[in-house]
Amino acid sequence: MSAVDAILPVLLVTVWLGLALVRRVSGWFFGLGGCVALACLPAGVIAGRFELGDADCTPGNLCFSADTVDWWLNGLFGLLTVAVLAILSAARKLFGRLDDREAASRRM
Repeated sequence: MSAVDAILPVLLVTVWLGLALVRRVSGWFFGLGGCVALACLPAGVIAGRFELGDADCTPGNLCFSADTVDWWLNGLFGLLTVAVLAILSAARKLFGRLDDREAASRRM
């Protein structure tokens, strides 16, 4: 895995951490992050088609480059990152509610 393959996941984690610090991670983040990650997959196909200028590449024999793989890996790792961050956010919210209930029961 190269550093280029991790650009989207690193951006997603950075934004999520920033939102988590102010306790404002909402559903729009996961929807938008998932859409961006999914958009990387067809972008990889488009990037691969632009490389038909090589002498060995024809429409029937497409050449794949590292650029194409980078787009696909960013999309796949991005989707995985969004899923993991959604699970972490749900667990954080659940445990926060449990702590609030426990604190309220101690006050009574």
